[in-house]
Amino acid sequence: MPVLAVLVAAAVGLTTAFGGLEESPEPEPVRLGKGGELDQGRMRTVFQDAEVGAGQEHVGVPDKRYLRIVLKVTNQSDRTISAQTMDNALITVRTDVRRLKPPAGSDDLGPRIVTLDDGTHPYGQLHPGVPTTVVMAFELAQGERAPKSVRIEAATFVLTESFMSGDLNWLPVLKREKALPDGEPTPAPSKATRPPQLVAAEVDLPVRVAGS
Repeated sequence: MPVLAVLVAAAVGLTTAFGGLEESPEPEPVRLGKGGELDQGRMRTVFQDAEVGAGQEHVGVPDKRYLRIVLKVTNQSDRTISAQTMDNALITVRTDVRRLKPPAGSDDLGPRIVTLDDGTHPYGQLHPGVPTTVVMAFELAQGERAPKSVRIEAATFVLTESFMSGDLNWLPVLKREKALPDGEPTPAPSKATRPPQLVAAEVDLPVRVAGS
């Protein structure tokens, strides 16, 4: 996305990026399937595949099974970013068996995320303008049946100027807050009261079992 277009979007969507006040209905999430493509602002993502298989050298260990979500991601910013950024770009991941993200237990370290420069060799960066394969892998419990489908809720980002420094930063678009009745005090901002990320798209993928 051209920087000018992003700046215009930032000016229009600044209130939304910080939560804002609810004045009109929020847009319904776009529905996508396998091969669907979503412009997330900071990156453009194609949802290519979902499969269950044993861990590989670059993702997990051979004696465990993983649900691997395969994405083709193009970094649309002007700076190299970590592949781990995709953890914030995908808000929730649920299969027909259970929720994988956010994790149900505090002992779950979350997904393993790597980028593959030629489909086989892992590294951890997304360079500007280069479509890159990204694998997000979730470890399955021993004896857990392989899921048949997975639903992903995806976020978007807007380039926003810092009030303090004037720097431009990519921030997630947040849900709008409901306006408070007249006379009711506004609560002090905190991490607990920060609005959640706005779901821009719901992506449904069939899950295949590797080798079958």
